[in-house]
Amino acid sequence: MKTNKIHSNIFFVSAVAVFCTLLWGTAFPCIKIGYGLFYIGSGDIPSTLIFAGLRFALAGVIVLFIGMFISPENMILKKKDVLPVSALGFFQTFLQYLLLYIGIVSVSGTKTSILNSVTAFASVLLSSLFFKNDKLNYKKIAGCVVGITGIIVMNIGTELGEFTLAGDGLIILSNLSGASGNIISKKISSDRHPVQVSGWQLFMGGSTLILVGIMSGGRLIFYDMNCVWILLYLSAMAGVALMLWTMLLFHNDVSRIAVFNLLIPVFGTMWSGLFLGENIFTTENIVSLLLVCSGIFLVNFNLYKKGCVNDDGSNK
Repeated sequence: MKTNKIHSNIFFVSAVAVFCTLLWGTAFPCIKIGYGLFYIGSGDIPSTLIFAGLRFALAGVIVLFIGMFISPENMILKKKDVLPVSALGFFQTFLQYLLLYIGIVSVSGTKTSILNSVTAFASVLLSSLFFKNDKLNYKKIAGCVVGITGIIVMNIGTELGEFTLAGDGLIILSNLSGASGNIISKKISSDRHPVQVSGWQLFMGGSTLILVGIMSGGRLIFYDMNCVWILLYLSAMAGVALMLWTMLLFHNDVSRIAVFNLLIPVFGTMWSGLFLGENIFTTENIVSLLLVCSGIFLVNFNLYKKGCVNDDGSNK
């Protein structure tokens, strides 16, 4: 894929990354609405997996359909692409959400949002190990710490409970799987089209989730058109957001992009508040957003001064 300076311009990158996290934030209330429309109980993990799998598989189809208009010759999955794209689908879609939906049964939503910040921090650490141009420094560490502090502030006063391997442990592993997916995505997108990579990995990972859900006794019944609309929205949102996210990873260091993941729980809380008619302009939410934004700024500080970076990660 031809490199364009705009793809590594930090202001463009920030705008697209924030847009992606805004979209992902809407998933929090919309998934809850979807569970209600499909009558999926909180402990019905098999049906939850089918719901998630159908959402991601359909998202993959949507992305590949868009890709046919962008670069049709690059959307076909060649033999050499099957293994790396399958690995990405396994970590970033199948394993991440399998562990999440099993673990979330015994963990509060509040605690889940805090634990989900592990993805950003783990991505920054792993990126320094796998990419020599994405070195770890005190600004990146400080940025992650400040950002995670923001997530904790947002949840001050809530009951977190004790640490459990079956709950907290699985959610942490889920986030480590997602962080691994960011690394794999960066690796395999270097000589493949980002749209092809995101589309096929969503389809593969989603299809596997559906299979596991069906084999575990789950079922999904479309009671009315509202079920169709909510699934279509969640699929389109997931597909478009991941397609743009993969493009950002293709052109930029993983650490620069992954830190924006810290915005997801913040936006998720705000969207949930808007959907439920609650006051989102609380002191905790405002301070949390400021801290998360400060953490993102710290990680990308030099880039905001320079404007953009080279493909090798150096300042431009």
